[in-house]
Amino acid sequence: LWVALPCLAAALAALVLDVRRCRAQIYQFEQVPLPESKSLHTMYAFYVYSHQEAPDRSLGQPFVKFQSLSSHSTSTSTPDSKLAAYEGVQVSILPYRKFWQLISPSKFCSIGEDVAQGLATHPEQLLVMKPPGSSDEDQNLYSFTVKFGADAKDKVDVVRSTGVYILVYSNCGSVSDAAVSGSVLVKNAYGYLPGNEYHKMPFYGWLSLIYTAMALLWMGLSVRWWRQLFHIQFCVAAVIFLGLVEAFLWWIFFNDWNRSGFRGRFLFVMAILSSVIKSVFSYMLVLVAALGWGVTRPYLDHRTILKVQALSFLYIIFDFIRESVLSFRHSHSLSLAFVLLCLLPVALLNGSIFYWIFTALSSLRETLRERRQSDKLVLFERLWKILVVALSIASLTLLFQICDLSRSISTRWHYQWFFADGVSHILFLFVLAAMMYLWAPHMNSQRYAYSHQVDGVDPDDAKEKGNVWADEEGVDDDGDDDSFWATTHSKSGVTGTPKPTSQAAPERLGAAEHD
Repeated sequence: LWVALPCLAAALAALVLDVRRCRAQIYQFEQVPLPESKSLHTMYAFYVYSHQEAPDRSLGQPFVKFQSLSSHSTSTSTPDSKLAAYEGVQVSILPYRKFWQLISPSKFCSIGEDVAQGLATHPEQLLVMKPPGSSDEDQNLYSFTVKFGADAKDKVDVVRSTGVYILVYSNCGSVSDAAVSGSVLVKNAYGYLPGNEYHKMPFYGWLSLIYTAMALLWMGLSVRWWRQLFHIQFCVAAVIFLGLVEAFLWWIFFNDWNRSGFRGRFLFVMAILSSVIKSVFSYMLVLVAALGWGVTRPYLDHRTILKVQALSFLYIIFDFIRESVLSFRHSHSLSLAFVLLCLLPVALLNGSIFYWIFTALSSLRETLRERRQSDKLVLFERLWKILVVALSIASLTLLFQICDLSRSISTRWHYQWFFADGVSHILFLFVLAAMMYLWAPHMNSQRYAYSHQVDGVDPDDAKEKGNVWADEEGVDDDGDDDSFWATTHSKSGVTGTPKPTSQAAPERLGAAEHD
């Protein structure tokens, strides 16, 4: 839990900051103190498509708008009227790819000598190292000088180049006791959604349609064979429903964000919660199925249930933190080390869950093989192969993402969403579709459910009807030929009845059936 505390604090701080200051592609200055004299701050990252490269051009040219920006003195001895001529405060947007070419870390504030040499138009302003003869527009640089007191006119500039843009807040003058109010608005050709988030909107739309089709198919099969249903099939229905809710909430969230320019806090939290709950429920479903719940045993023991509940509780906490941190990692420039620290608990939990699943599946397959329950064995053999394929693809995707971290964000922001979100959802759909196929309701569904032989039923008849044997509490299957399993699996005689190898076997069998 010590890892979760700083991550949780940062996630909540980022969420509050995003609501109060940055609303999608709108950065709100609400009495933000000036940087110290002769300094600058990088505030936010915007992801913009040019009009030519935008996936949707329905709303015209992309632009940046400096809206209602003004400075106000916080010193009682220095009113705004005395600072009316001060022009040292600037808000600028620079391309991330050329940031260090345009800004020198050793000198980024202009002086009178720079003005004389034609390197700057005014002293005590942000000094940009442009090639001789080039303009701010040529370098995709958009800047606004924030003045004191007066209501400044809004400034709108068309963004003509695709890329990541950094919002820079600079103070190259000598005044520091002041604050800035207003906003910086960046709008793409399709709306307010950042360029690195846009493709998620149609992706979740299509995902919602796929889940709807899967829900209708499962509902139809369940209605037709409702007498044959058992609890794992009800759990599969719940997973489909949770997947549909998750995809629909994210689709609504991104549409609302794109339309209004505001990242809705309620929708955002609900979407994250839906993702976390779906993941936890799905993992636990596969885990309890691998443990034999409803297949070789009617219920899990109390100790195992407590372990599953504890694991679910920890996963909900850490996965919520992970989703929150990943949502803000680009816009708020969270450090790679901090992001990896927040991802580590979920990675360890995932490893533990999959280790438990595969260990339980191995034990279950061996049990089914010993009991010669071929139908169930074939089903879980297929599930094993499906999980191995899904885990292999997920591991390769993770390795690619780790290797891809060496590349600049300015080159990978276009496709990063697919490996961070798209692949996991596609793999989840693949595993869910496979489980739907394996556990699809049909006329013989009950042969995969837990059952035990009752008195008066002939074993051959039970075999024909698909009845299966399962572990019973208190039955020892490690012993001589007169053990419970030796009795119930002995070869049939001519008349088709089992041949007990000792007199104690029938009594023990009767006791097991009575229990």
